[in-house]
Amino acid sequence: MALRPQEVIPPQRLSHLKRESRGYPVIATVGRDAEGANFGAIDERRKLVLATFDWCAVCGLPFGDEARWQVLPHFGETPPPEEVGLAEAPVHEICAVYSAQVCPFLSSQGARLGDDKRRGTRREETVQVVGYSRTKSVEAFRSSLQDDLFVLHFLHDKVIDSFAYSGPEELKERYEDLLAAELRIEIPAAEKVLIDRFNAMSTPDEPTGDPGVVIAGAAVMIGAGFASDIFRVQGMRCFDERGSYGLIARQFLERSGLTEAAATFPDASGKAAAQWLLDKGDDVPAVLSLWRDLGKQRVSGRTIPKQRPVGPGRSVGKNTPCPCGSGRKARRCHPAGVPEAL
Repeated sequence: MALRPQEVIPPQRLSHLKRESRGYPVIATVGRDAEGANFGAIDERRKLVLATFDWCAVCGLPFGDEARWQVLPHFGETPPPEEVGLAEAPVHEICAVYSAQVCPFLSSQGARLGDDKRRGTRREETVQVVGYSRTKSVEAFRSSLQDDLFVLHFLHDKVIDSFAYSGPEELKERYEDLLAAELRIEIPAAEKVLIDRFNAMSTPDEPTGDPGVVIAGAAVMIGAGFASDIFRVQGMRCFDERGSYGLIARQFLERSGLTEAAATFPDASGKAAAQWLLDKGDDVPAVLSLWRDLGKQRVSGRTIPKQRPVGPGRSVGKNTPCPCGSGRKARRCHPAGVPEAL
């Protein structure tokens, strides 16, 4: 049974998050507006921001050298898959263990999700939490719940560690060790501007809507807009590449464009994103680096070879195990098919 938020000491890295009336922190993937947080939905635009800047889906802070942790079905004695693709954005280990204690769904056997899109989904009796060394890519796939919408899938590889649990009481010792070893995450100035605005409940330029939408626009401009099918993802049409965001994204492929934007760009989020990318230099997150490479190829006129997908409706049955090795049914894990290279 879930513990109340007041019964669990939160990680230091959650201290900047707002709390709703029951005490739950408003985590990074949760949409929000003038009326508050919407815990019943995961916002795809917010997931895009997390993928672009390489941030945790709970605290919204950078991963750095830490592993990317994901909740998977329990594999028993079988080692977890070395490569996995999931629609959920990854989290820090300490954020995963905290959530497993206080989240009503993650902490309770047989708990159900109550949102409209995933209604009836139950938590398994025992779940496994696996840490991967990196997020290899993030791609848009057709939703298995709504055919007319696309959602983002995060592909991770290289298992570092894993653990299984049934209830929160099993996690107490592990969590205490993680709290004792927790280190402060140092945030550069430009990235702090982005993080503060992204995790706010409102901002001056988005007083009644979700600040995450503004940061998603900045993510599009610095490279996310070049990801395949990205404007077919739920909520992304407002950033269509044929408009101003696409033109700015092309300018931001060049260092000169970034330098000018960091000094003069009128929007605070776009200005901070340009400075963040300049500060990163060659140390750009792998996913964003891939998207920017795709953008440079597109602008230069070179063609990008497409991989023939395999998966539901192709060479793999919808109810068979997904070829990516996650242990989930193919129709739920990679509904649009898995690239043949996997």
